[in-house]
Amino acid sequence: MQRRLHNLIVALLAAAGLGLTTPAFANDPAAIGSAIQLKPEAGARLGGKARALTVGAELHRDEQVWTASGGRLDIKFLDGSNVTLGENARIVLDAFVLPEDGGTGSQVLRSITGALRFVGGAVDKSRPGATKIVTPVATMTVRGTEFFAGPIDGAYGVFVYHGTVEVATAAGSVTLKDGEGTTLTRGSTAPTAPKVWGAAKIARAEKLVGF
Repeated sequence: MQRRLHNLIVALLAAAGLGLTTPAFANDPAAIGSAIQLKPEAGARLGGKARALTVGAELHRDEQVWTASGGRLDIKFLDGSNVTLGENARIVLDAFVLPEDGGTGSQVLRSITGALRFVGGAVDKSRPGATKIVTPVATMTVRGTEFFAGPIDGAYGVFVYHGTVEVATAAGSVTLKDGEGTTLTRGSTAPTAPKVWGAAKIARAEKLVGF
């Protein structure tokens, strides 16, 4: 009720040509998640407005979030899904629709740089293909999934802990299952055939996104 009253006052003042100072992002679309853990710093930008993130800060659709050197950021979405960013990472929260009344939802994250670890939630489980992670080299379509994606060992790697991930480029695609990974060098080449990753490589991936 207070938020509705505040928004009404803002609208009336705007119509009268007056201004009202409000907290950053107060009138943006409803939050789709929040920062639950970060170090040492992380930030966000929406509609040309930039801000430093703190634990508990709400995040919104179309918002770009980033980490700095040595940084980590853990985001929890309203459907229970989770994405953890490694250092020098940047992603855009392109789309998020909660499944309601037995329906389906949608979730699209666009990874620009850096490594991430994703754990699916209610959207991921609502229908095949409901959640996608788009990167400069490939698009990942996930299902009931926990997986890693990012630069590792001189290439771009994708590894599935649990579930299924289709990794697609303009030149082809592969489907990964539990314990399998693939490697890409550019978007114009097909992903390598699924291969079981060894414990040492999995540990290197986890270090890239771990707190």
